[in-house]
Amino acid sequence: MESGSNSKITLKIDYREQRSGIVSEIEKISNRFNCEIMRLPIGDYRIGDKIIIERKTIADFLSSIKSGRIFQQAYRMANSPCFSILILEGEKPPPETTKMKRAAIQGVLLHLAVILNIPAIRSRDIKETAWLIKQIAEQYQSVQKPQNKFVILRSPYFKVNKQQRRKLQLLQNIPGIGIEKARALLKSLGSIEKITNADVNGLSEVHGIGQKLANNIYTIIHEPYL
Repeated sequence: MESGSNSKITLKIDYREQRSGIVSEIEKISNRFNCEIMRLPIGDYRIGDKIIIERKTIADFLSSIKSGRIFQQAYRMANSPCFSILILEGEKPPPETTKMKRAAIQGVLLHLAVILNIPAIRSRDIKETAWLIKQIAEQYQSVQKPQNKFVILRSPYFKVNKQQRRKLQLLQNIPGIGIEKARALLKSLGSIEKITNADVNGLSEVHGIGQKLANNIYTIIHEPYL
């Protein structure tokens, strides 16, 4: 994505988003995008090579909390060199999901924002989602000298270049996990994704973790939900 207020903005769109109607809404409100439909490995939209946007309806978001899928997706986004944003679309959850406690949903949103540095932005409908994508792209493009993405878009906590160090720092945000336990988890299980997919027994078998801490880790990653 070139700098300058009038240059075209490359917007890569996952092919599964074609049916959402957002692409046509974006084209209605702006002619500054070069839209490319493709299969994206992470996220639904990618602005240049700098920003990943994951779009979820409220129903899909709640379903992904129950299944644990949201954490798998979020940790992949957090491990990407791009800045990641979650757009939650829709005003009210469907009736079959209203039994989920508000505190549970807020807990997940806090984990995404505080631990993984992935902010969530609310949107009423596809029109507002299209407008948000446009605003995100244009505000980013207006920043002077955006090459140092960590200074502009990341908190100082994420000013790291080595992938292994970033994984260790992510794990140390879990209460009870210090550098040694983080190293033990990665050495034993191999990756952040395998840690998030491990059950309590698998976690407790890691040296220095134990049953109580394993329960805490599992709860933080997979809960809260009903």
